[in-house]
Amino acid sequence: MLEQITFINHINEKMEWGKNGIYVNYNDLRDYSWNFTSDNNQISSFNMGIVTKSVPIIICCSSEEEGLLLKNRLLEYADKDVLALQHGKIIIDDYYLRCYVTGSKKSKYLVNKGYLETTLTIATDYPHWVKEGKTSFRANGAVIADGAGQTPVGSKRNLDYNVDFPYDYMSGMKGKTLNNTGFVGTNFRLIIYGAVINPTIYIAGHCYQVNCAVGEEEYLTIDSLAKTIRLSKQGGAIENCFNYRNRNSYVFQKVPPGDNTVTWDNTFGFDVILLDERSEPKWI
Repeated sequence: MLEQITFINHINEKMEWGKNGIYVNYNDLRDYSWNFTSDNNQISSFNMGIVTKSVPIIICCSSEEEGLLLKNRLLEYADKDVLALQHGKIIIDDYYLRCYVTGSKKSKYLVNKGYLETTLTIATDYPHWVKEGKTSFRANGAVIADGAGQTPVGSKRNLDYNVDFPYDYMSGMKGKTLNNTGFVGTNFRLIIYGAVINPTIYIAGHCYQVNCAVGEEEYLTIDSLAKTIRLSKQGGAIENCFNYRNRNSYVFQKVPPGDNTVTWDNTFGFDVILLDERSEPKWI
């Protein structure tokens, strides 16, 4: 059975590795290793640091023209990330790895123009596989959960609360539920839609509050991984709202695993995008 992998660069150009003339065999994408530091012969901390991986690829096309197209596209898509210093993604099932393609070591490329064997070098400074799941909390009290998948974030799309996955509705005025299916606390993106002043949300009893005004057709994004708080305004302007956070309650606190009660005043809507992070993509 051949590996099925998707590569997407930072401008969303996509290649499917595993079909249509480009194939992946055994690789080390699922391998991982924690580094550790010690103090007085006791382990004091763990980290992964910058990690490189190898992905052997075979391009085998029925025509030379198709083979040349794929060989050139592989370089062009990957180098756009490197030259822009913007991560691309490798995706296996529902999990992605933020990374760059930093090298290509080739062999057997003189058989014909439609054939190539190469080993790609993948480098990442965040070696965690991530699965994104979005739950939307509407101002009318409804909750919509898609459960998985990558959720593009954009003003018009999110203001309409579009959901492209099966969902469940839960109504009533009592505490709503946010389900973190991960086995540990997870990072998140919290996207709050205006109009609202000083939005405040409680998740599992923890207060997430930013003391600013979010206007109509604007949205505020709290990113616990990047440690940023940004207000996206009409016309595309971005305002840094980091200094407006409630300093008495850590606004980047990870969401605990399991079912978490969510409460707010129901005067505004918001999305919670949970980032289920693993050292290897989940086996399914």
